[in-house]
Amino acid sequence: MREKDNGFMGMIKDGLGYVSQVIMASIVPPIADGAEVLMNNIEERISRLEKKIMRKIYSGAIIGFSAILLLSALFFFLIEYLQWSKTIAFLSIGIIILVTGLIIKLSVSDN
Repeated sequence: MREKDNGFMGMIKDGLGYVSQVIMASIVPPIADGAEVLMNNIEERISRLEKKIMRKIYSGAIIGFSAILLLSALFFFLIEYLQWSKTIAFLSIGIIILVTGLIIKLSVSDN
């Protein structure tokens, strides 16, 4: 009789195992597909964000380089054509940069 119980219990166990496999087979693939779509969406957003950051870095570097060249041109203009001393030229350029920085800081803090 024990063999029949083990056989019957084994059949129930196998049946429940099969049911759980069917349930898992019907649930897991849609979840995996949804996770893959979500990951692709996240990767696309990260890629777009990286491109935006790189564009901002490049534009900032170009603006910074052009500002250095313009300040150099202003310095030599003040020395050569207006006959200012180097000290006064540096002082006036420093004041211009300080005022510009303060204006930018005040405009950013208002937003």
